[in-house]
Amino acid sequence: MIKRILTSYAARLDEYLRREFARPEGVAEVGFLGSRTGEPPCKLIVSLINIEREAAGGYASGMRRDSGEYIRSYPPLLLNLDLMLSAVYDDQRYAESLAVLSSTLHFIQSAPTFEFEKKVYSVEMAGLSLQDVHNIWTTLGGQYYPSVMCKLRRLAIDAAESSGSGRIVTDPPLVHSGIRKEEA
Repeated sequence: MIKRILTSYAARLDEYLRREFARPEGVAEVGFLGSRTGEPPCKLIVSLINIEREAAGGYASGMRRDSGEYIRSYPPLLLNLDLMLSAVYDDQRYAESLAVLSSTLHFIQSAPTFEFEKKVYSVEMAGLSLQDVHNIWTTLGGQYYPSVMCKLRRLAIDAAESSGSGRIVTDPPLVHSGIRKEEA
């Protein structure tokens, strides 16, 4: 789900940026910001920096009452994703990287929400101190690029809605004396 939503957001951002910066290979994409070898991609890179649980909806228990019986039911996991939008360009194209970042800020301001799979998400700028910026870029390998941190709010992860994404975990396997429940 995270891959699909970030790829969708990057595609919409790329579509917006291509209006001003016509490039056949695109202007924005999802990518890793860590230590780079070789040439920078000369693109705006959308990276996942952190995932945090949305606490505004509260925390519900795993049990609910239905027709006089208690049924195991877990509410969706609501997440906020911290995204770094970075203009990763080589030194000779620094001015272009600033222009791309400026247009990215226009996109964030003019399109604070977007729809993905019939759900609406908001993306807003997140304020970081200079120390926070330093810590993030140091963790990512020390190479700084002009960037903005954003928060994508209220991504719902619900195993009951997942289909085709693998096995849904119901109960952890019972391990007793080295024998799993399935093997007994």
